[in-house]
Amino acid sequence: MGWTRGSDLWVRDGREDDGTIFVIRKALGNAVVRNRLKRRLRHIMRDLDAPACGSIVLLARPSAVGLSFAALERQ
Repeated sequence: MGWTRGSDLWVRDGREDDGTIFVIRKALGNAVVRNRLKRRLRHIMRDLDAPACGSIVLLARPSAVGLSFAALERQ
């Protein structure tokens, strides 16, 4: 398990590759805020070209809402 200021990250090893699962709770904001964060995280994960090693679960923390795209990308 790894974590940064804006998110927690788990990698579940296994035979199945479920891809990336984003957990964006309602407590983070309204639908516009949550969807913007999800789009940013999805774009960052797509650019990483992570190898298919199982499922990646990314749990966004409340501090991620206030971060810019560049700050999210650095983390």
